[in-house]
Amino acid sequence: MGPLRSATAQSGISFEELRRQQLQKLRAGLTDVLATNAFWRARLHDVQGWDDFERLPLTTKSELLQDQVSRAPFGSNLTYPIERYVRLHQTSGSSGDQPLRWLDTAESWEWWVRIWADHVYRAAGVTAADRIFFAFSFGPFIGFWSAFGGAHRLGALCISGGAMTSEQRVRNMLDVGASVLLSTPTYALRLAGVADEIGLNLSAAGIRTTIHAGEPGASIPATRDAIESAYSAASFDHTGMTELGPTGHSCSARDGVHLIESEFIFEVASDGELIATNLGRWGMPLIRYRTGDRVVVSREPCSCGSPFLKLVGGIRGRVDDMFTVRGVNLYPSQVEDIVRRHPAVADFVIERRRERQMDEVTVLIETSLDGFATDRLEADLRQALGVRLECRVVPVGTLPHSELKARRIVRVDG
Repeated sequence: MGPLRSATAQSGISFEELRRQQLQKLRAGLTDVLATNAFWRARLHDVQGWDDFERLPLTTKSELLQDQVSRAPFGSNLTYPIERYVRLHQTSGSSGDQPLRWLDTAESWEWWVRIWADHVYRAAGVTAADRIFFAFSFGPFIGFWSAFGGAHRLGALCISGGAMTSEQRVRNMLDVGASVLLSTPTYALRLAGVADEIGLNLSAAGIRTTIHAGEPGASIPATRDAIESAYSAASFDHTGMTELGPTGHSCSARDGVHLIESEFIFEVASDGELIATNLGRWGMPLIRYRTGDRVVVSREPCSCGSPFLKLVGGIRGRVDDMFTVRGVNLYPSQVEDIVRRHPAVADFVIERRRERQMDEVTVLIETSLDGFATDRLEADLRQALGVRLECRVVPVGTLPHSELKARRIVRVDG
């Protein structure tokens, strides 16, 4: 894992200058961390240059979870006294893990909202004149809390969709004239389906931009096309993690996600896993964190003019979400890109089971179309993926629906 050379010349900053600034921020932040943070003091050494940095150990989520279990409730990754922290959030636990609790100081929360205002919203063309609707509940999952703060910093009108049903959210978006929607990709499509059911036309509602996170859907062409068609809007992807921070966003080129290298150090492991170090969250930092996200990076200049490295096609999938069918390695995002090309499919999950020492997979789909035949979908999946996946229609309402991350793989006993 060496330095990820980015096309920074377009913005007037050289790759060498970017690296110098990253190292400067890292060394400044580590001063307090090495002095007072018990978790990192036991793992790190002083960093004088990039050779020192690359000798630092990688960090895993399991290590962080174990630390919080053994030193409940927040673990030992605390640089300052607990009174210094002003916000508590936690991961969704959607993968079945115990949620991670994460604390922010006032300074690190300001770092979050500044990235949203200066990078994510700017890339999507959102301004103070917009009315932004947040279609999520305001629970402990960080979700779009930082996006709400970023919108407030931007000066836009912030509209909370908390404590509403999906129908209430649809009607409220229309009633107040929302121009920007923030949600997961799956939930955006769910809202579009609800609008159809109650006879409302979202494509004429005035929403011009949608921003999505939590799943790779907004970087999957078929899913993005479905959202844009439903809303007559331009859809943008955003990447980030509760424990790590807001790492990237898509741009006008619509072919990937730019990593915000001014605020993070990024590396890519030999297996394609993204490794990240944040440079503005020193109260509870992460150094060389294995994100679990599988990526492909591009070092080519982007037509949008961004100086930052690009993840081609966004996040391709989670490393631990890969499944193998008759020798072919697959990710849910590959299946989704084919399934979403069939407008009659409202939602889907991948049922995975073990039979005779082999993985077997069935794609369960919900559709409102009576008599939907799976033959065409199965043929498209086989043509695109090189392996046959059985598809089976299930009654509407059978699959789990959430405003947060969709659970795409369900493991069952064979």
